[in-house]
Amino acid sequence: MSAYARDIKDSLTFFVFVAMTALCLSFTFSVFVYQIGMLDDPRRFLVANLVVAACVAIPTATIASQHEFQLKRYQRQLESLASTDPLTGLLNRRFFRISAEDEIHRQKRAGGMAAVVLFDLDQFKRVNDLHGHQAGDAILKRIAEIAYSELRGPFDKLGRWGGEEFVVLLSQVNRDQAWLVCDRLRERLEHAEIEYNGKSLSITASFGFEMLSGDASLDRVLEAADRALYVSKTTGRNRVTYAGPRLAVSA
Repeated sequence: MSAYARDIKDSLTFFVFVAMTALCLSFTFSVFVYQIGMLDDPRRFLVANLVVAACVAIPTATIASQHEFQLKRYQRQLESLASTDPLTGLLNRRFFRISAEDEIHRQKRAGGMAAVVLFDLDQFKRVNDLHGHQAGDAILKRIAEIAYSELRGPFDKLGRWGGEEFVVLLSQVNRDQAWLVCDRLRERLEHAEIEYNGKSLSITASFGFEMLSGDASLDRVLEAADRALYVSKTTGRNRVTYAGPRLAVSA
């Protein structure tokens, strides 16, 4: 069930609760008045009171449920703004770290491996210098769309790490599988043509990744992936480098 459908369901439930509460209070009051015999025609009063109560309860419940629905939507918008990068719509750095820490906790319970990937757009400054920052923003948004389409929906996490650098959490993969995903994404980005103001722009990306396990330190894994990315950038760009023991020792 989508968040929108859950909000509607919750609002309808709230409507029923408010309406039934108002009707029950009105009915209780009517029974009390009827029992003490204060009326010449108590049955007519009971019916009239319930009709009036319904006329009041239903609009009140409608207004209350609409307010509840709008409040939930507003809360979700605030949550989205707090967790996502405003330009690309990807996870921001803080919430990516939360997702990665959750993955570590999951691995402690159930085992398995994951990979943390950092990738950086090659010579992005030159794009900004030649075509302007709006062209750079268009490229960042398109790269985010392409990268998201290559990942496995809710299983993998994609975030903007900062500037032209992105970060990926590949869940339930081994080293070879992580390499294949990175290389497939690298190749997809290399051949992508990004339209901007009638121009076709292109760019490549360099990748570095390290494996993440339940006993790992997220900061150390990120540092290792960053070192691997640096190797990719300094040895020709547009390539994938696995951190592994060799880079960990040389650092």
